[in-house]
Amino acid sequence: MNKWQLPFLAVFCFVSESIAVDVWPKGDWYIHYFFVPRFFLIFLVLTAMHFGGTRAMGYGFIFGFLYDCVYTELLGVYAFAYTLLAYLAGKATKWLQPNWLVSFLLSLLAIALLDSYVYGIQLLIGRTDWPFAVFWERRLWPTLLLNTAFLLIGLPVLERWLAKIRRLEQGE
Repeated sequence: MNKWQLPFLAVFCFVSESIAVDVWPKGDWYIHYFFVPRFFLIFLVLTAMHFGGTRAMGYGFIFGFLYDCVYTELLGVYAFAYTLLAYLAGKATKWLQPNWLVSFLLSLLAIALLDSYVYGIQLLIGRTDWPFAVFWERRLWPTLLLNTAFLLIGLPVLERWLAKIRRLEQGE
């Protein structure tokens, strides 16, 4: 049973992004600003910190490809980005002492890099015509604010859950 806890948490974070978008209040702010939850990416960064980059890269590729199939029309963008960000988070953990602040800042950095990368790809293939300043104001800042709120509330819970899973796996 213990071996299924981490995959369950990955699926939960992946699905909760979609649920959060559905229950987000649809007001004037929703029309002008894009609040994109990145709960799975936060899970991925924390997994890289607790279990190593290799395991997180596997989750990143599988769920990135699933994200590409379900939510986008261009295959490979999220599969590559999630895998690369998991690798970078795993490498950063070797240089930085893992603690709450490092987890928080690495997660926000990964979110900013992911959204900027996806924006760059969309700009390159002509699917958006937003200048970077508009992207910065309408998508990146609201996304970072939403995920900062989630990190302030959910990071301690996710950290404890992942530490518990790691202890259970080491005990087997």
